[in-house]
Amino acid sequence: MADIDVRDRGDDSARPMCYQCLQPYTAVDADRHTEPVNCDDCPRCKLMPACYTCRNMYCACEVHQG
Repeated sequence: MADIDVRDRGDDSARPMCYQCLQPYTAVDADRHTEPVNCDDCPRCKLMPACYTCRNMYCACEVHQG
């Protein structure tokens, strides 16, 4: 039986779910879940990825409001 390398499958089913929003994501939208967004408005969501939802009631960051 041949070993199957997960990288050769051609899909993203082996990718873990996002740590911040707990949603599965593909390579196409990986930046939204992995790249930090520097909003400089709120210390809680500063440098969090775009998928992060800040629950600080005083947060003024448009990217992380949910």
